[in-house]
Amino acid sequence: MISFRLFLYTLLLVSITGCNQMKPQEGFTNVKPKLFNDLIVNNVQLIDVRTPEEYIENHIPNAININYFSDDFIADITKLDTTKPIYIYCRSGKRSKKSVIPFKEVGFTQIYNLEGGILNWTSKGLSTQSK
Repeated sequence: MISFRLFLYTLLLVSITGCNQMKPQEGFTNVKPKLFNDLIVNNVQLIDVRTPEEYIENHIPNAININYFSDDFIADITKLDTTKPIYIYCRSGKRSKKSVIPFKEVGFTQIYNLEGGILNWTSKGLSTQSK
């Protein structure tokens, strides 16, 4: 009987969490590419935290490049408006998740991370540009 209850609880939990594209995790919200695309249509703070070389190769239109590995990363993000949401991405989502901590430290409270990074973005056929 306990196994059956555990099964039902797990099934309920998966059905509830599996339907939510935007679920807050550790102070940020992971967003799937198509929804991320819809959210950045208006003039937003869209930040590519990859290296300048990666940014030049391809990036989401209107993204600002602030290199996560740069010594000036904290100084550069403090120039942004902390009262507005921030939309971040990298190549696969790992660096942008790591960058959440500094974004929170400088005062951002609405942080949206592109799930799977630009690799996931392009795999969905969404547009990029090169510089």
